[in-house]
Amino acid sequence: MQPRPRNNLSLFIGLWLGLTFIAGTGVFALFYWALSGRGAATPRPTQAPTPAVIVMTPLPTSVPVSAAQCAYPTPPASGFGYGIQSNAFPGEGDFDYWMDMIHYKLGLQWMKLQVRWADVEKTQGQIDWGGYLDNVMKSACAKGVHMLFSVVTAPAWTWAAPLPAPDGQGAPPDNYQHLANFIAALLDRYPGQIGAIEVWNEENLEREWNTTGGVSPAEYVKMLSLTYATIKAKDPNIVVISGALSPTGVNCFGGYPACPGTGRPVVMDDASYLQQFIAAGGLAFADCIGTHSNGTNLPPTADGAHPPGDGSGYTFRGPWNSPHYSWALASQINTYAALLNGRKKQCVTEFGYPSPVDGKFPTIYGYAADIDEQKQGQYLVAAFDWMRASNLVQMAFLFNLDYSQKGGGPPDQDENVLYSLITPQGAPRPAFDAISAMPKP
Repeated sequence: MQPRPRNNLSLFIGLWLGLTFIAGTGVFALFYWALSGRGAATPRPTQAPTPAVIVMTPLPTSVPVSAAQCAYPTPPASGFGYGIQSNAFPGEGDFDYWMDMIHYKLGLQWMKLQVRWADVEKTQGQIDWGGYLDNVMKSACAKGVHMLFSVVTAPAWTWAAPLPAPDGQGAPPDNYQHLANFIAALLDRYPGQIGAIEVWNEENLEREWNTTGGVSPAEYVKMLSLTYATIKAKDPNIVVISGALSPTGVNCFGGYPACPGTGRPVVMDDASYLQQFIAAGGLAFADCIGTHSNGTNLPPTADGAHPPGDGSGYTFRGPWNSPHYSWALASQINTYAALLNGRKKQCVTEFGYPSPVDGKFPTIYGYAADIDEQKQGQYLVAAFDWMRASNLVQMAFLFNLDYSQKGGGPPDQDENVLYSLITPQGAPRPAFDAISAMPKP
């Protein structure tokens, strides 16, 4: 295109109009100044600004309004909770890094944190919030990870007398109100940020219920009922989970492994315990029934009481030598479901499958020899899929993400390393990639 030729007449008209506008504006300003009292400012009437229209995204009903600042994701359409346990203890690295790994890399919505009461309230009324709890919760809120607190192990000041079996054992408080008070303090500290609370852990073992009376479903229900009332009074949206039982298949008295033996119960069969828990009215004080499934060399969908084939293709022959429902995840959940009879769903707060690390594993975990790292990932995905589709499980937590790197021992001595999704050096194992790629409807 050629440049336009200049037009002198247009230029003259433009200059004339500009000068006329300037002169007119000056006259108007002088006139306005004279009428308004020689420049005295006349206040203008104030007008409230029009409020901005804010479109609020509806929050899931499980998230109280006080936690609206947290970046929780939209739950899956199925309503199933996908979770994992992480070793988030003092000095264990950057919490934001691990939360990002859970939420964005693995695509999971929940994290289980075991809160050892004895470690954070060593002196009555003096809770160590800054040790790690505050930092973990701040990171979980910012990164959009729902938290399950599994509260275990009463501090020594809650016991009037020494424990019957003092070596490495945990126990509930003598006065159950102390536990209720501690959990109330947690809820006050993190309002709306605790999605679920598991009240105790494997209480069918002396290791966790080391009292003079021994393992007792009736006593546990008493503690659970008081704690449940406290939690619901603080936040009715929190999912209260009964302490997950350890699948044992045996009843022991006096001491393990002297089974059956005599004296106080120190180990109780999990199905028997659940029956007595139900008979004691325990279902009224739990929204979900906690369970643990310690994966073996059987696929998760197998029937542990009737294992497939003759076992000749396996190194570990336990399921064939001593068939029991707890050898496989599906048969264990189905056994509990028959006792619950549709009244409650289960929350599997710990499940996993061990795979050797550098070809090593503890000898008591012989079934790990039959699970290579690829099969570990396949079993974990199949377990998640089956639990969601079963409509018997509300949420499930894989064990574990990072115990191998955070304080884990040699793989031939520490079974936690075998279950981890990352190596002791921090690299993802094949199971990590399998969970990351797994659809989570």
